[in-house]
Amino acid sequence: MSPRLIGQFARFGVVGVAGLLVDLGVLFLTAPWLGWYGGRAVSFWAAASATWWLNRRYTFSAGAAAGGPGVGAVGREYLRYLGSMLGGAVLNYGAYALTLHFVHGPAAAALGVAIGSVTGMCANFVAARQLVFRQALPRRTMQALALWPAADVARLTGVFTDIDDTLTTDGTITPDALQALADLKAVGVSVIAITGRPVGWSEPFARSWPVDAIVAENGAVALVRGPDGELAKHYQQDLATRTANFARMQQVLARIEAEVPGARRATDSAGRECDIAIDHSEFTQLTEAQIAAVVALMQGEGMHATVSSIHINGWYGDHNKLEGARWIVRELLGRTLDAERDRWVYVGDSTNDQLMFEAFAHSIGVANIARFVPVLEHLPRYVTQGERGAGFAEVARAVLAAR
Repeated sequence: MSPRLIGQFARFGVVGVAGLLVDLGVLFLTAPWLGWYGGRAVSFWAAASATWWLNRRYTFSAGAAAGGPGVGAVGREYLRYLGSMLGGAVLNYGAYALTLHFVHGPAAAALGVAIGSVTGMCANFVAARQLVFRQALPRRTMQALALWPAADVARLTGVFTDIDDTLTTDGTITPDALQALADLKAVGVSVIAITGRPVGWSEPFARSWPVDAIVAENGAVALVRGPDGELAKHYQQDLATRTANFARMQQVLARIEAEVPGARRATDSAGRECDIAIDHSEFTQLTEAQIAAVVALMQGEGMHATVSSIHINGWYGDHNKLEGARWIVRELLGRTLDAERDRWVYVGDSTNDQLMFEAFAHSIGVANIARFVPVLEHLPRYVTQGERGAGFAEVARAVLAAR
C-alpha cells in the first residue's frame, strides 16, 4: 500500500475508535428505554454521523464535499456516506447479533459492539474512500492543435470524422472542407465519416464526397461506393431484427411527441432505418430540460440515447460510433481497428462524439465544441482554432504537413 493509503487507513481506524465510543455511549443511554436491539439502531446512526464528520474533516479532507460548496453538497455527501455504510452495517449488526446469541453476561453487549465495529471497518473504509470522499480526477484538458506531435501525425493511416458542425457549416459542406477530404484521399489516407444522420440523408454525400465510406445512424449502417460508382449498404443487424426494432422505435417516437411538449421528430426521419431522432437545434429549439426528458423516455424504453449538436438519437442494439468504426475497418479494410487505433484520428464537435474522444489518443474537437465542454465527461485531446468545416480543414493541413 502507498504511504498515503496507509495514512488514510490509520486515520480511519482512529475515527473508528471514536465511533465505537459514541456507539457504546448512546447504546447504554438508550437501552433502558429501547432495549438492546432498538438502542443499537439509534447508537449506530449516532456513530455513523460522528464518523462522517470526523472522516470528512481529517481522513479524506481532499475529497470532502466534492459535489461543490454549500449546504446542499454537504447534505448529499452525508446521505451518500450513510448509504455507503449499509454494507458495513449489515456485517456490523450481524456480528453484534451473533455475539449476543452465543455470549451471555454483562459484557456481551460491549463485546458485540466491538466485534461488529471491527468487522465492518474494512468494508466501510473501502466504501467511504471510493464512493463518498473520492477525489475527482482532473479531466483531460484540450491542447492547441499546434501541439500535436508531428511524429504521431506522420504515422496516421486514417481519419474518422463526424459530419454535422464538423465537416459542415450551417448544414452545408464548405469548399475548404471538401478540398480537405480530397487532399487526404490523394495521399492515401483513409477517410470515413461516422454520423448520427440517417442512411437516406447520407446517400448523396456518399456518392459525391471523396470518402471511403459513410457510417450512418450511429454505427448501424454503412454506405460504400463501388468502382462503378454504385452504393452498397452494409448493416450490422439482420433484416428481421431491423424490422422488429423499427416498429418498436416508431411507437417510442409517437410517445415522445405526445408526452414531451415541443418535441418533434427530425425532418430527416423518413430516411432513417435503424434509429429515431428528435430535433433539438436544427429547426426546433428545445431547452435542456426538454432534451433530458426525451433522453430519459428513450432510455426508459430500453433504448440507447445520445445527443448530437442538432438531434437526440435513440436506437435498439449494441452499435454506436466506436463499434461502427471497428466494424467498418474490419468490413472495408480487412483490419482490426484496436490493433492500430493509434494510427487513426477522430474529429468531432459534440456530446455524441465523446465515446470516440475517450477511445482515440488522437482525438480533435473543432472550435465550436466549446458549446458542449461544460457537459462533456470526455474531452478531445486537441482543439482547432477554426470552427466547423474550417476546423476540419485545419486538421487536414496538419496531417498533410507531416507526410
